[in-house]
Amino acid sequence: MNCNDVEKYIVDFIDGQLAEDETGQIQKHIEACTNCKTLYDETVALLTAFNDVDEEVPNESLREGFYKRLEEEKQLLRPDVEVIQLRKQEKEFPWKRAFQVAASIVFLFSGYFLGSHKTKQSANQEIVALQIETNELKESVVLAMIENQSVSKRIQAVNYTEGFEQPDVKILEALIERMQYDGNINVRLAAAEALSEFPESSIVKDAFIEALTTQKNPSLQIAIIQFLVKIQEKRAIDPMKKLLEHSDTPDFVKEQVNDGISQII
Repeated sequence: MNCNDVEKYIVDFIDGQLAEDETGQIQKHIEACTNCKTLYDETVALLTAFNDVDEEVPNESLREGFYKRLEEEKQLLRPDVEVIQLRKQEKEFPWKRAFQVAASIVFLFSGYFLGSHKTKQSANQEIVALQIETNELKESVVLAMIENQSVSKRIQAVNYTEGFEQPDVKILEALIERMQYDGNINVRLAAAEALSEFPESSIVKDAFIEALTTQKNPSLQIAIIQFLVKIQEKRAIDPMKKLLEHSDTPDFVKEQVNDGISQII
């Protein structure tokens, strides 16, 4: 096994694609030959660099530009010009030149990927800005619809709020207003259901506790009790006990209250 053989099969050797006897011969040669050991180290480094580059598909404009540039280079090659092979003054592996070329390619594509990454960052910033504008527009539409004289429009606006992951305080306050004071019980129930989607909000928790002391509709009372029990809100125990003291509280609501208190405690 000589240097030319090592140069020829170095990649297959690293990838473990050679037969056992060939692998052993190359291994022994690399251990004894400084030049081939350097070639081995450089090749491993190159392959590692390629493996570490995230796979990314170039866009069509880059592909078209590459082929255009390739065609221009082909036009520069004249068949009547003889290529003269110069003798090297000292022995040097062609693989080292290949490594330099390949390394240049790595740096070229690294630059492309870096530029692409920066472009993606800019695009991501634009997307975030667009999402913010979209949410603001949606909030404005919801706030306008929630004051509509039509019951169906108000319910529709309340249902739209379910699409907000983190609604603005103005949205929450508008829903609380509907739950507490809307003239239609269906709107109040829809608002309570929508608010229950945000159990981590202190504004929502406070609103439900307050509503428990002011709301007289049994269906809404039960919806409020179920929410406060679900989030284990201990502050709800006192207003729930007061419901038990009211003579106008229906028996089925009192049953819900007793069951709720036992679950919170």
